[in-house]
Amino acid sequence: MKITKKSIQFNTLLFLGIMLFIFAFSAAFGKENFLIGVSTITAMLMFLERDLTAHPITNTFKLISLNLFIGIAAFLAGFNVWLGIPINFIAMFVISYLLIFNLKNPLYFPFSLQYIFLLSTPVTVSEIPLRLASLVFGGIAIMGLQMLVNRNRVKKNGDKKIKTIATSLIQKVEQFKNNEDTTEIYEQIASDINSLRNMIYDKREEDFYLTKEGRLKLNLSASFDKINLLLSDLTKEEIDHEILDDLHQCLTLVCNGIDDTKTAKELDDAFNTILNKYDDKEINTLFVLRLLSNIAFLKEDLIAIRALDRSHYDVVEKFEQIPTKFKQFTLGGKTAHHTTSIKFSYAVRIALAITIGAFITDFFDLNEGRWILFTVLSVIIPIFEQSKRKMQDRIFATFVGAILISVLFTLFDSELSRSIILMIAGYLMNFIKVYRYSTIIVTFTAIGGVALATETTPFLTIERIAMVIFGVILALLINQFVFKYDLEDSNQDLKDMYDDTILAMLNELRGNVRGDDNKHSAMNMLIITNMIEDRLKLNNQNLDAPWLLHYRLLASNLYELYQWIDAHELKKDLLAQLITRIEQLSKHLENNTFDTSLILEIENQITSVRYTDRKITWSIMLDITLEVQQIQKNN
Repeated sequence: MKITKKSIQFNTLLFLGIMLFIFAFSAAFGKENFLIGVSTITAMLMFLERDLTAHPITNTFKLISLNLFIGIAAFLAGFNVWLGIPINFIAMFVISYLLIFNLKNPLYFPFSLQYIFLLSTPVTVSEIPLRLASLVFGGIAIMGLQMLVNRNRVKKNGDKKIKTIATSLIQKVEQFKNNEDTTEIYEQIASDINSLRNMIYDKREEDFYLTKEGRLKLNLSASFDKINLLLSDLTKEEIDHEILDDLHQCLTLVCNGIDDTKTAKELDDAFNTILNKYDDKEINTLFVLRLLSNIAFLKEDLIAIRALDRSHYDVVEKFEQIPTKFKQFTLGGKTAHHTTSIKFSYAVRIALAITIGAFITDFFDLNEGRWILFTVLSVIIPIFEQSKRKMQDRIFATFVGAILISVLFTLFDSELSRSIILMIAGYLMNFIKVYRYSTIIVTFTAIGGVALATETTPFLTIERIAMVIFGVILALLINQFVFKYDLEDSNQDLKDMYDDTILAMLNELRGNVRGDDNKHSAMNMLIITNMIEDRLKLNNQNLDAPWLLHYRLLASNLYELYQWIDAHELKKDLLAQLITRIEQLSKHLENNTFDTSLILEIENQITSVRYTDRKITWSIMLDITLEVQQIQKNN
């Protein structure tokens, strides 16, 4: 992480805010609930990456219910060591299964941590009302910060992201004209587009319906994506400087339009001035035709956003029923093997590890047994290979942290000086994001915090190291032998999901050609393809997978054809021909076959038709067919 003046200011304010919240929480709900304040602020910050403001009341109720479930389960588990076995397993399974996702970052950690905190700090029957009250407040606090920060996220952050993408595309045009490599900027634009779509996805109603603002900005992102892909596919021999200059102007208009520096009428006139130049020209270059059609999409969606009243931003038009595949949270049957799914695998492993760790701690009355629980929570993560790295880092960090705290607490023996050391360590944690080194500080502050109260630093250090080593061994055995889920499993599941999504997009396109109103389905599919791509890249940091680009091209072309059909009244004979081609491609994808004569037939269609709209339609269909062929080759 690059340390700048701005980052120092931000992290200082963040640290002060966190400390103020924790101390205020402790003052309100008592020292016995101090750790709930820690887990609550962790959840508040972690949940900011999601937008939960579409259903604030419902989501608040869900958070409160989850917190109360955690509190009651931990309280009951403390009554008896044997009763704790089923309760701990069920509680950890529910938390983990609900809050780990196939395509989104997991959110289980603060709630799992909170459960361990509650197991480690049991309360009496008379103290349980205050504990439950603190948990209710925790759920409200999470949603309170959401409403403060994320309420207009798609508007505020989305507009910034749109301007960033448009600016990057302008830079890409300049790089291309100057014969510079555009690979890096292509990846950055694709990443920014995915980020914008994730914001839109989080704002859906009923996990399906997009808002009016979301639909328009998703369409903008689709045009950006297609322009980015078209520029990447352009060869030096095909360069048309006039169309690139006009594209530059149009992208500048997008920046001005999203910043409100030009009115909707000024934008309309400026776009029309550029587009009308090509009305009287005979254009035979498919690249220019496709670029012009996407510029026209940009214009329509940008002006529609400017014309949209702010009170209508979050309006949802439910003009279609939610398809079964969305209700069941699956896009196909290939990955519906529950015993090998990432959700089930992780939930069973962490529930089993915490249950065993808690039983051993209670049965043998281990003073520092909670560090077994903290360790297994830290190193049992969904994917096996990543977990192995964390185990090594955890042992290293524990030894280093323990040695550091022993040396410093020997040199500084007053309570004030030791407290200052721990505060400094907590502050530095904001700047260190690498797991191995951040865990050193966690170990340092954890041992130091207990040592302040017990004055037994050397013994505590040795005992804690023993507990951590035992936790790592327990985690290693469970990861290896209980529903092991490795990188290969994850990649295969994601690949299968991508195949299912592409087939679903073809089906939605076929429905659109037939006149079905299935915009929300098509839009959900498009966003899901990007989420799969992001997850694959996260799994494989140095991913060199040409097949992934072909999947993105195919998804982009399918959605472009969907938009094109929506925007133009195509003749019945053309629509009938499209349905035939789409059905042929669906069969080829399902059966992993391909008929090369399809390409020749479509190329003949392009050269034989006279009208521009037919040429563009068939050119998009040709790109779809070529990408299907390429995917079949890779398979």
